[in-house]
Amino acid sequence: MEYDMARAEKFITENQVDEGLLILNNLLFEEPGHGSLHNHLGWAHFYFTGDWTKAELHFQMAIKFDSNFAPAYLHLGNLYNRKELYSMAIEKFNAGLQLQNANKPAFLEGIAQAYEMKRAFGRAIKFYKEAIATSAGFEVDRLRQGIKRCRTKRWVLLLS
Repeated sequence: MEYDMARAEKFITENQVDEGLLILNNLLFEEPGHGSLHNHLGWAHFYFTGDWTKAELHFQMAIKFDSNFAPAYLHLGNLYNRKELYSMAIEKFNAGLQLQNANKPAFLEGIAQAYEMKRAFGRAIKFYKEAIATSAGFEVDRLRQGIKRCRTKRWVLLLS
């Protein structure tokens, strides 16, 4: 199963999306309750086919079948941010953040982005700073840019 999912992922990232989805869908017939498989399907639909309805369904199924699988919460939160469902995004990010294998900087950045888009710039800055504090380093510049952007937006909003 893991080998086939990795093979499908390789096809998808090499722009052979249909081939990768065929493998994943065939696996779904064998293991319909496999959380990671649903996450892979959601990932493929969200980032590569643009079918957000299918993506959302598969992320929800991934969480249903494996409630401790953090990546599904992260992807679903990102999907909700893109759909401008910021409160739902924050809810998923917070739920995933509590899990043992959570990528804390990514979850905290997602929360910060949701607050930024809600124009709650102070809260967004707080979460960007928290993301920096939990970061290993490579995303720090991007997180600092988020803080700078929020400060600029806050001033523009105050002056308008």
